[in-house]
This record gives sequence, structure tokens and C-alpha cells, in this order.
Amino acid sequence: MKAKKEEKTAQSEEPVKRRKKLVAPGGPERMEMQKQPDMVIAIQSWTTPIIAVVMLVIGLLVGYFGRPFTRSGSQPVAAQPGVITASAPPVVIPTADNSAAQQNLMETVVAQTRHFRGDPNALVTIIEFGDFQCPFCGRHAAIVGPQIDEKYIQSGKVRFGYWNFAFLGDESTWAAEAAECAADQDKFWEYHDIIYSSQSGENQGAFNKDNLKKFAQELGLETQAFNECLDSGKYTSLIQADTQASSAMGVQSTPTFLVNGQPVIGAQPFEVFQQTIDALLK
Repeated sequence: MKAKKEEKTAQSEEPVKRRKKLVAPGGPERMEMQKQPDMVIAIQSWTTPIIAVVMLVIGLLVGYFGRPFTRSGSQPVAAQPGVITASAPPVVIPTADNSAAQQNLMETVVAQTRHFRGDPNALVTIIEFGDFQCPFCGRHAAIVGPQIDEKYIQSGKVRFGYWNFAFLGDESTWAAEAAECAADQDKFWEYHDIIYSSQSGENQGAFNKDNLKKFAQELGLETQAFNECLDSGKYTSLIQADTQASSAMGVQSTPTFLVNGQPVIGAQPFEVFQQTIDALLK
């Protein structure tokens, strides 16, 4: 008995060896984690949950009203023709019941929009976020755009602006750059119209650089200056910045329109624009 007791005592005096963690061959992300003790949260008083709710509401309000002015964001990823998903914040274009946010957003967008048609003093301003390869944008340009132009733009009631949101691939970017090169010769809208009337599938060659140069020639542009502009990538960074800014503002599909700050999403019929514009003109 004494010998066994001494043996047991000797074993108990040996240092305790800790078991080493095993790292799976896949790397650190597959490392086994030691189980942590459950966390217990004790509410110290009846006021604690009320304070927490108040702080949450304040945080949501600050985040909502601050995001429309964020000008940086990740590149969007194409999901299907005419629609994108993006890693930028969710849609932050304000709804019709938030006139202050609408006005602030509209002022920011208008100040950075480069291309307008119509009277700069018009009571209503429409900004389109478009992609030259988007078939829905092409439908708007062919059908509804001319109706808005005839009824509202030519009469001085509406000013219409265009913002490049080139997300459908290389040919979208090249087409947007080409339109900017045409703008150098004061022919943005003419080039805008010829591109939309020449759509033929996405990234199928319709808007390769050779064809974009032919469009410039058809419009009577000074071709050497235009070709040098397009080949040099003069506006590549600008188009990328416009696309990122659109995503950061919450634009998630093309075409998207802001009508004095009120969103109109998609290739809507003329009657939708007419109703929105007439309400703002009253």
C-alpha cells in the first residue's frame, strides 16, 4: 500500500502537459477553436435596455442620412442584363416622403453631372444613370426619351442630364469613353443617340473601338482628335469613378432616374414620367 501511495504521489507531482492544438492541412482558417465559456449578460437596471434601443435608433438615423453623400465604393458585379448586385451599401436614394434628403442628394448629383440638354433654369431636372449596352436604357432612349424631349425639354420645363454607369463590360466602358471624347467636340448627345440606336447584344463587338470610331466619322467629328482621345484612354479613370460613385449612392440597376430627387427605376412608360413631372410643375 505504501509503495502504491508513493507512486501515486510521484505521478501527481509531474508537470501537467498541455495538449497542443492541431492545425488542419487547409491552413489557419480551419484551426480548431477551444470552446469558450458561455457569456452571461446581466441587466443591471430597468433603464439599460431603453438606453440601448435609443442608441440603436440614433445609429441607424446617422447611417441613413450620411450614406447618400459617400462618394467611394466597390466595383459592381454584373448579375443579369440591366441589373447589378454590388458590394456597396444598400439603396440609399430617398423615397418620396423625404424631401430634405432628396434635395441634398439632387444638388450633389447635379453638381457632378457633366452632360445636360434643356433649359438650365427648368423647374424639373431629370438625371439618368445609364449604361450604353443596357437594352432597357436603349428602349428608354428610343421610345420614352423622345416623348419627354418633345413635351417637356423643348418647352423649357425639364432639364435632362446623363450619368455614366458602365458596368456591363469592356464595351460599356469604351462606349462611355467615346461619348466623352465626342463631348470634347460638343457632340455628346448626338453620339449618345447613335450609340443607343446601334445596340446589338452585350460585348459582341458592336461597341469595339473600330466601330466607335466609325460612329464619330458618321457624325462628322474631327476623327484624328477623336481617335487619339479614345486610344489614349483619356477618360478611362473618369468613367470608372462615375461607375463607383453610382454604386456608392445606391444605384443598383439601369436605367435609374432621379426626378428632382424622386427615384424612377427602370424603363418605365412615358405616363409614369408624365405623372411625376406634372406633379412637380404644379
